[in-house]
Amino acid sequence: MKNTYLFIIPLAVILFGCGQKKANELIEEDQLGIIDADVKSEDTNLKSMARYVDSKPGESEKIERSFENAPPLIPHTTIGFFPIKKDNNICLSCHLPEKVKETGAVELPATHFTDLRPVMIEVDGVLEFEDESSMHIQKLDEPNHAYFNCSQCHVPQTQVTINIENLFTPEFREEHGLEKSNLNDNLEEGI
Repeated sequence: MKNTYLFIIPLAVILFGCGQKKANELIEEDQLGIIDADVKSEDTNLKSMARYVDSKPGESEKIERSFENAPPLIPHTTIGFFPIKKDNNICLSCHLPEKVKETGAVELPATHFTDLRPVMIEVDGVLEFEDESSMHIQKLDEPNHAYFNCSQCHVPQTQVTINIENLFTPEFREEHGLEKSNLNDNLEEGI
């Protein structure tokens, strides 16, 4: 029986290897993705191209959140704000807690001054969680640098009409959920 396995395993490896595509064979562009569309086409489902708001910071109206704890949309122009870098972030010049009184901007929430990364310890050369039983929450005195790229979550507002029906209906547990996040109060339950 042992000799049979010694014969079958190498034979299976050889047959499997021969059946695979060659590494230098190209996959055509129209075979990529999960939709049947030409990626180079300018045709879209948009009825009109997006036009971003052009109001200056402080001159715009706040936009209601799309769902509970959704990152708020940016209600003003972002021209000249990018690229956002850890050491060069124009958003912080207005949204830091010590700046909001003079600028009238929305203050960075407490979640942006929180580190949620677990504490790791090395055990026998392997990193493990120090405590797996609870969520790690550490308050910081400065904004968490993991969140330095504001545009990763916050995007400028635009009015777009698209030929796709939106069946999403947001539900808010608290009345102020359209304007304010309660994420910091509910961190233990997840996002």
